Amino acid sequence: MKFIKAIISSILTIALLAWFFPNINYSGSLTLIIAAVVLTLLEKLVRPILKILFLPINVVTLGLFSLVINVFILYLATYLVPGFVISNVVIFGIHFNQFFSLLLVSSLIGFLQGAFAMIL
Repeated sequence: MKFIKAIISSILTIALLAWFFPNINYSGSLTLIIAAVVLTLLEKLVRPILKILFLPINVVTLGLFSLVINVFILYLATYLVPGFVISNVVIFGIHFNQFFSLLLVSSLIGFLQGAFAMIL
């Protein structure tokens, strides 16, 4: 049941962010569902392994390296799901590259998934 709630939370999060931000695109509702399932699987399976592997770096950086892990998870999801694209962000005329765009989107995904987890 927790896994299904996490998938629903991911679906809502990706759809909401794609509605607000033009740089987040998915080609259809099936792509949205597949992207949510892949993102949830990566968060549940790959993230704990990466946290253990990079624990020394995470301790030295006082936890900031976990942001890089989140960016990698999101990049991997966009790589694995064709039709799910996060392009570069432009804020106040400043063009951000792919890494900072993924950093912004992964932070928003984490925030919204936490909010949806409290609601669901």
